Amino acid sequence: MNKTLLYLERKLAAGLLRLIAKSYRFEVQNYYPVEQRCIFMFWHRNLMLLMVHRMDQQNAVLISSSNDGELIAGPARELGYITIRGSSTRGGTKALREMIEISKQHSIGITPDGPKGPLKSIHPGVYQVAYQVKIPIVQIAANTKSEWLFNSWDKFRFPKPFARIKVVYGEPIYVCTKEDLIDIENRLLAAMNALEEKVVFE
Repeated sequence: MNKTLLYLERKLAAGLLRLIAKSYRFEVQNYYPVEQRCIFMFWHRNLMLLMVHRMDQQNAVLISSSNDGELIAGPARELGYITIRGSSTRGGTKALREMIEISKQHSIGITPDGPKGPLKSIHPGVYQVAYQVKIPIVQIAANTKSEWLFNSWDKFRFPKPFARIKVVYGEPIYVCTKEDLIDIENRLLAAMNALEEKVVFE
């Protein structure tokens, strides 16, 4: 993709996101402090809702290395994120090693079902990093009723201006020992399902 067009895209997209974000009404429960490192785990379709929620905090985020991923990675960097390009499905790859290294100093956001699904699945990268670095996994659920839905595999969400956005943080889940790895995918999935019930609008 043309470098000039990418530059313009990231500047314009980030500026627009900052402007729109000022109109959002966030309702946040159990907020996780900036100064405490962790792995934030959330579903891929909620990436945009949470990107504007925690911008300018020097968190890292894993984004697909595809051309489509660059359209998200550029604006993310403008919003204060450290971007890691790759896939959470490729254990032992450069992306996984980079996640481990960066998470020693920064919190990192991972969408365990990204970049291509299956929807709401848990790929190993999220708990492999937690095990190696000995930092907790903090799950995040988010919801809004005012949104645009993309025609993608996960119905990617973009909150409309003035949207009311519910965000709920789960309790830290530690993966420090081999015993903690037993049935970890099912435990993470069950915890996330319970968390999502807390962001349902009445």
